[in-house]
Amino acid sequence: MKSKYLLVTVIASFLLISCEDFLERPPKGVFTDENFFLTPDAGFGSVVKCYKTLNDFYGYEAPRAELGNMATDDSEKGGSDAGDRPFVSDLAHGRATASNQTLSNLWATMYTGIGNCNICLENIPTKPIIDAGGVPVTKEVKARYIAEVKFLRAFYYFELAKIFGGVPLVVNTPKTSDGPKLVRATENETFLAIMKDLDEAAKEINLPSAASLPTEELGRVTREAVWAMQARVYMYFAKDDSSLYAKAKDAAFSVIDTKYFELESNFQSLFLAGGYRSKEGIFTSIRGDNPALYIYGSFIPLYTSPRGPSGAWGFDQPTKNLVDEFEPGDPRLLFTIIETGDKFETETLNFTTYPNLSGYHNRKSYLPPSRRGAGWGDDAWSFHIIRYADVLLMYAEALLQTGGDPAEVAEYINKVRRRANNSRTPDAEASLRIMTIPNTPMIYVTATDDLMKAIQHERRVELAMEYNRLYDLKRWNVYVETMNAFSASPEAYGRGSAFKLGISELFPIPQTEIDRSQKSIKQNFGY
Repeated sequence: MKSKYLLVTVIASFLLISCEDFLERPPKGVFTDENFFLTPDAGFGSVVKCYKTLNDFYGYEAPRAELGNMATDDSEKGGSDAGDRPFVSDLAHGRATASNQTLSNLWATMYTGIGNCNICLENIPTKPIIDAGGVPVTKEVKARYIAEVKFLRAFYYFELAKIFGGVPLVVNTPKTSDGPKLVRATENETFLAIMKDLDEAAKEINLPSAASLPTEELGRVTREAVWAMQARVYMYFAKDDSSLYAKAKDAAFSVIDTKYFELESNFQSLFLAGGYRSKEGIFTSIRGDNPALYIYGSFIPLYTSPRGPSGAWGFDQPTKNLVDEFEPGDPRLLFTIIETGDKFETETLNFTTYPNLSGYHNRKSYLPPSRRGAGWGDDAWSFHIIRYADVLLMYAEALLQTGGDPAEVAEYINKVRRRANNSRTPDAEASLRIMTIPNTPMIYVTATDDLMKAIQHERRVELAMEYNRLYDLKRWNVYVETMNAFSASPEAYGRGSAFKLGISELFPIPQTEIDRSQKSIKQNFGY
């Protein structure tokens, strides 16, 4: 079975587990062969490969967690001991070097994804492409493919820009001789390139809306996913240009104005089996629900679940600092962390047999035994990369930053808080949870409150352990300040102490890439 899926292996970003799904059509030939695009379904297969990067564990999934969570005050590295993946600890201490493995893996994998996108964009518009039955693909279908791929290329460049700043802009398949010619674009040039791809994708009338997307195509890019991504990019680069908040507001409102998306009635439902079907999901990495179909699985649950009885690796341990951010009556805490003594089916959790500095693990990525894949590691665990709650909070923030009505800002924050307040249910998968959430209603935000502080709080608790913390701290221009302050707490064990203003806002470019370019790619300042 694995050989059948040579090019579509673990393309969870648009999978429903069905023998009739469109992903069941394996592309023929070799991706880089001249004749590839003349084979049945080759055009579709090339698009599928562009999504594949989202499911690369060591190149994307792990770095997303290691940077988005573990390089912040939200979580501790964890693992078996301090010597288990020490380069991850280096990220949070502020001592990452140009040889850091997380950074090298992310860089290489994002550019692999970009390269696959470039191949599509060079070939799909100009070559005759046939579907699985040998029928020529229409220009409308081609246009949809191109829009999807432009979104994905923009997504991969954005992942790089958040970590490294300006990066080389490779928009064509490079020749062997091009390596030494690569130079870094400025951060603004990188931003403009990202937005060019997203703007062109947004204008494509053949890109479907979420409302019109067939069920078997869930996870593919929609026009609302493009708008949400535009909002996310504008919000990030507004750190340097506050005028971009207005564009972020418009993009976020475009999603809201469809009136298609809605908050899941119960917060935990987003993270249970079938949660990927929620109308809260805007762009989702879908792995289905069937643990037996391991080929579609994710490694993240194994990576981040507790050691001991579960047999997992024990990384990504939420901090007490994060736990303390939750209000006493916030039920989301129960669905964000697990602790020693919690019982799921036959498994009683025990974090005392290895160094667990915080006493917690990530509930959102923990699977009870019955949901784990064959061999525990290729798991049917889906993940919302962008969801509606995030868009509502981005809109509230952008509205605030552009002088909007404080009462309206407060109401958008409260939409998210109201859903949280109404999620006072037991853990649906647990037979015993040690934690008890006080039945104390959360207080709603008012127009006279410090609304920026309220937004920052709400984003941290609503999106906790979903890899957004680094992105938020950096775009608010408080990353170094926050990590320096965190370093003073007993639980930090020095994490954040080496962060320096003017240096640590960006991470070092991998030295291997600098060497490969014959030094034409320049290192970030201070490394």
